[in-house]
Amino acid sequence: MRLSIITPKGISFEGEVMRLQFTSSTGLMEFLPGHAPMIAEVKRGVVATEKEEIECGDGVVRIINDEITVVCE
Repeated sequence: MRLSIITPKGISFEGEVMRLQFTSSTGLMEFLPGHAPMIAEVKRGVVATEKEEIECGDGVVRIINDEITVVCE
C-alpha cells in the first residue's frame, strides 16, 4: 500500500507499507492491503506502520485502491 502523511508543514511520510494502525473516534483501526474504500477521523496520537511510529495530530484518513492519505495537524 502507498501511504502519504501530510501536515501543515508538508509531507511527513511517503512510502510503501504493509499495514497502518491509528486511533479514530470509534477506537483503534487498522488498514491492510485490499481494504475497502473509506474515510475516517484520525485522533491525535501515533500512526503506526510495521516499521515505524509517526506522531500525528487530529485529522482524516482516506483509503482507496491501496492508496492511503492521512491529512493531520
